[in-house]
Amino acid sequence: PTHLCIWQQNLNHSGTTQHSLLHGPHSKQWDVYALQEPHICPNKCTISSPKFYTVYP
Repeated sequence: PTHLCIWQQNLNHSGTTQHSLLHGPHSKQWDVYALQEPHICPNKCTISSPKFYTVYP
């Protein structure tokens, strides 16, 4: 059977939490991360990982 695993979390603009989530040992368990209130850098970008595609609303 095929499963789609989704992790949804409000990060409250925390760069530390976002980095830990995307680069941590459990990052391979999820197909989709739905992140609310991600950390936004001064250049208007967010923290990402080469393992994921970033989609802005």
